[in-house]
Amino acid sequence: MILSDQEQQRRWRELRDETKRKQAEARRQRAEQIRREIEAFEARKAEHLAAVEALKAKKEARA
Repeated sequence: MILSDQEQQRRWRELRDETKRKQAEARRQRAEQIRREIEAFEARKAEHLAAVEALKAKKEARA
């Protein structure tokens, strides 16, 4: 099947637009995943610092 130039251009434009939408969505999802990983890391860091402080306080109480 041979398409007219206008039809062929329209199809290429649609394909390009669809590809751009998919790439933008993939970037958005990756950014959200990174944000969740950072939040989890910050929570673990806070827990670790609290545990260190508790150990320091326990050590000082024994001294």
